[in-house]
Amino acid sequence: MIAKASTISHGANAIRYSVNKERADLVKANLLPNDISPEAVYGRMMLVQKMFADRINKGRPLGRNVIRIEISPSEEESRGWAMDDWARLADEFIRVFDSIDFSHKTGRTTSKRTNLKGSQYIVALHRDAKSGILHLHIDANRVDMDGNVNASQKIGERAVMAANIINERRGWVQSENIGTRHRQEISDCCMEILRSMKKFDWKQYEAELERRGYKVHLQENDDGGVYGYSIKRGNSIYKSSVLGVGRNLTPSKIEATWAKVHPQGRKSEPVKSDLRQIRTAGTVHVLQSANTPNPVFKHYDITTDEYHRYRVEIPEAADNIIRQECSLEEAHPLAKIEEIQHTALLLFAGYLDAATSMAASSGGGGSDTGGWGRDKDEDDREWARRCARMANRMCKRRKGLHR
Repeated sequence: MIAKASTISHGANAIRYSVNKERADLVKANLLPNDISPEAVYGRMMLVQKMFADRINKGRPLGRNVIRIEISPSEEESRGWAMDDWARLADEFIRVFDSIDFSHKTGRTTSKRTNLKGSQYIVALHRDAKSGILHLHIDANRVDMDGNVNASQKIGERAVMAANIINERRGWVQSENIGTRHRQEISDCCMEILRSMKKFDWKQYEAELERRGYKVHLQENDDGGVYGYSIKRGNSIYKSSVLGVGRNLTPSKIEATWAKVHPQGRKSEPVKSDLRQIRTAGTVHVLQSANTPNPVFKHYDITTDEYHRYRVEIPEAADNIIRQECSLEEAHPLAKIEEIQHTALLLFAGYLDAATSMAASSGGGGSDTGGWGRDKDEDDREWARRCARMANRMCKRRKGLHR
């Protein structure tokens, strides 16, 4: 099972979507009547917030006034479930979510436990349009019935942690394993499509992915060129930057990737010759002949724990930048430079969750990674510099925890 959560400003639309979506079922309404319209649900939530306006942000209304949660067990985990089973899962998730306290991480009392159980919320059951896979939507009031604001800090991490606790209790697959498995599944599918294409074409690539049950969102320039895309599987969205190996499925590299699996179909590419590989200390150094303009790449197998291993491919020039700019200056006293460098490498390859785990294992206090990602016009070297700086921040020791 996987779960995600966020605070949103479009609560009225979110509640309307949850309740009115085709083939949606209302599972539960907490501290609300069961038979009122989505507009009335939102109106009652806003009435509670208005009652306690003087206690909320000094009289100003909350900008993000609704908590949005999505819970997605796998098809195998929820097979044969009745509505009562979905209600029990929602209740269990709310209990676990409310039990998580992040105040020790953020240093803020406002990061303590939420009280969704004591807040108005609705739970709706949705079916994925193509696969039919079932998942839950929860829309909850940011303010509980006592006038306390439910914490929003690290709300996405709360959802992941709650899902993992329930997964462990029920013997289900952990969410990070699911994400890794799904990324690999999509990457394999993309490579299979590239191998089947006689020439690379974005429309055909998109159509083949959709034929296999995925949804594709292409980001196009005014001239029709594609500068980014994402693939939706079930209820999860994966950017092209986290697929494949070394970002080889991103718009800037995908045609070269197609050419590699179609060596006879390459156009005006220099012939590679005299290629050798030397493996030292877990790194593969690729030495190329002088007439080959392609960059030298290094490959890493990075292990974050006994269950998770990530393969990272990075241009040598970018790798050198990470090695130069990662620093122990503000890191935890027991941290190792290799851990900070590995955090940066994982960020470079798009493994944000793995990088967060690596930073935490080195004693770091974490850093706000909201909105983190590579800019569309950012080259490998500048991206590597940003990843190194972020790794330094993520591995920085927490204030008040050292003496």
